[in-house]
Amino acid sequence: MQNKLVSVIIPVYNVGLYVKEAIQSIQNQTYKNLEIIVVDDGSNDNTYKIVNELRKQDNRIKLYKNEKNLKIVKTLNRALSLSNGEYIARMDGDDISLPDRIEKKVKFLEENSEYDLVGCSMKAIDTNGKGIGQTTHYADEKLLLTTLEYVTPVSHIWVARKSVYNKLNNYREISGVEDYDFLLRMTSLGLKYTNLENYFGYLVRLGREGNTISNFGLKQRKMHSYAYKLFLERKGNKSDGFSENNLLKQTKTNEGLEKLHSFSSKCLYKAMKFKGNSQYIKTLFYLSLSLVSPYQTAYLYNRVKCRLIIREHLK
Repeated sequence: MQNKLVSVIIPVYNVGLYVKEAIQSIQNQTYKNLEIIVVDDGSNDNTYKIVNELRKQDNRIKLYKNEKNLKIVKTLNRALSLSNGEYIARMDGDDISLPDRIEKKVKFLEENSEYDLVGCSMKAIDTNGKGIGQTTHYADEKLLLTTLEYVTPVSHIWVARKSVYNKLNNYREISGVEDYDFLLRMTSLGLKYTNLENYFGYLVRLGREGNTISNFGLKQRKMHSYAYKLFLERKGNKSDGFSENNLLKQTKTNEGLEKLHSFSSKCLYKAMKFKGNSQYIKTLFYLSLSLVSPYQTAYLYNRVKCRLIIREHLK
């Protein structure tokens, strides 16, 4: 099986504290036929230096650096343009992959030709590597499509055939929900994706400044709605009206609301962390504070609605 080359694309930006552990978790994969493409998006810490030292010890690592900070989508698409593998695996520069993550996913795609992409569930860790929660993803196709409006059905750290990236012309410039938009466009074309059920093959790190805040950010909430709106457009027209100007209009906000939502996001992260430590009174306290943002309230409402759908489906 390992005769198929897998390109692992890793965008990095100011992750000097974590990037060595992240890349080593890829170097130590049970699947060995890899090229590890790291694109530094203009870091101003020691990220590039650390990766360069790892590169000297492992010729599978290919290191590039953007002349200026281009953000996640352009960095990902640059990494894709440099890739040679038949499969593409996503990895973030501050997370950790379990040793058999790539092998399990490639094996699934090799044995199930009808699927173009496969993901898995994730466990969340804080900046110190302590577990604080988990995200469960399911394999049932009907369930994935039913919950598509509310959540991203496959986390971005999937393994996919390179051919599906070619069909979709890579990621679109909707930074923060580019993975959700990618899956929605796959759905529009009738391309299939799924998850390895009951497999938590990835540790996602939350709480890092510049990471978690953007994950819960106001613009991301707005972009999620915009991506789904584009999906509905394609149902009737076979195409959508995506443009950077339309994106700016859809995500327009104001400073006061952004500050309110930033406070809300910090409270939501604290609620997650206290829940992971089984401190439920503090969890409820910070969860209630997070509701000061109407966009966070709508997000949490959708999460609850999604869980109810899943619970009913699994009965």
